[in-house]
Amino acid sequence: MVQKPSPSNCHILQQRDAPAPLTAEHFDLDYWTDKPGYAELGGGRGATVRISLQGQDAILRHYYRGGLVGKFLTDQYLWLGKSMSRPWREWKILERAYRAGLPVPKPVGACACRRGWWYRAAIITGYLPDTETLAARLEKTELAAKAWYRLGALIKQLQAQGIRHPDLTVTNILIDTQERFYLIDFDNARIKNRLDDWQWGPLARLQRSLDKFNRESRPDYPGDDWQALMDGYQS
Repeated sequence: MVQKPSPSNCHILQQRDAPAPLTAEHFDLDYWTDKPGYAELGGGRGATVRISLQGQDAILRHYYRGGLVGKFLTDQYLWLGKSMSRPWREWKILERAYRAGLPVPKPVGACACRRGWWYRAAIITGYLPDTETLAARLEKTELAAKAWYRLGALIKQLQAQGIRHPDLTVTNILIDTQERFYLIDFDNARIKNRLDDWQWGPLARLQRSLDKFNRESRPDYPGDDWQALMDGYQS
């Protein structure tokens, strides 16, 4: 990866094999709206779009706050240095997972633009073709127990790398046409030294997400998805 200065107090981080040299404008959502390949993507509270970098599809996500604070500081964060900024932290975790061979988006570029005590930020990651959210797939069809088993095993592999994903939900898990799973949105993820009680929090988050989806979208489904997932997790 390489770091380089950018105008307007913007700090940029990018892979050496990124499809194009990145500047601050590449992380500006408005810059892409009239470019070929642009598409708005749903899900989450932040602005996420598909873009085309030198003919290669990628995902650009601008960081937005949630909760009560987000009503006043929609996309501003306190500047504590590059290494403490949200895109730098997410990059570090994505890089760890990607190099470990886990199915996550490849980090392509990150940008934090400082103004006084505050900064705004965005991240660019690789595009995962032929995928949809787990929620979107379940709205159309059920998954076999062996698929849930594989998902459970994948979550355990992620955690074995010391990565705590705090927002495992049916919209932050993607599945492709071959029923291969991918994990996305590592904002607020953390690195842990070893498996401990922290590992159960992300699982509880996913169970709540799946239970809510079942209540709203398939209340009559009698399946035992969660048991199959846990069998894979504990394998």
